[in-house]
Amino acid sequence: MRSFLIALALIASTAAVAKDRATFLNGQYATAAQCQKLRKVEDGGPKNVGTAPELLDPDGFHSWEGGCEFTKVMEHDTGKVWVGLMICSEGNSMTPEMYVFSKHETDDSFEVSRAGDEDGPESYTRCDSKKGTH
Repeated sequence: MRSFLIALALIASTAAVAKDRATFLNGQYATAAQCQKLRKVEDGGPKNVGTAPELLDPDGFHSWEGGCEFTKVMEHDTGKVWVGLMICSEGNSMTPEMYVFSKHETDDSFEVSRAGDEDGPESYTRCDSKKGTH
């Protein structure tokens, strides 16, 4: 665990220079609740901290107040499982995080797990913007 934290610290120190993309993500993804938020905003609803969706794309997670950028993406199980080392920011705070992305076999969705998260994985399904911005 200690060597993992040291590796993440080194990655964090070079994050401004080294960024990777999650090319296995073909578009924009979100949980069901976040996809509903995106549709409401697209339909003309207000966009603010409470209504803006949290989305995932090949560059990382994006939300109103922060997000996570991929620093390194590694394929663990060919075409099925990837590990993403990310730098996450919220306000002035930046932290290293590790996520695991497991592709569903039957649809364009992933189980996304964050290291140390006791709640378990969340399902992210393709939820592209209707306006074609992603």
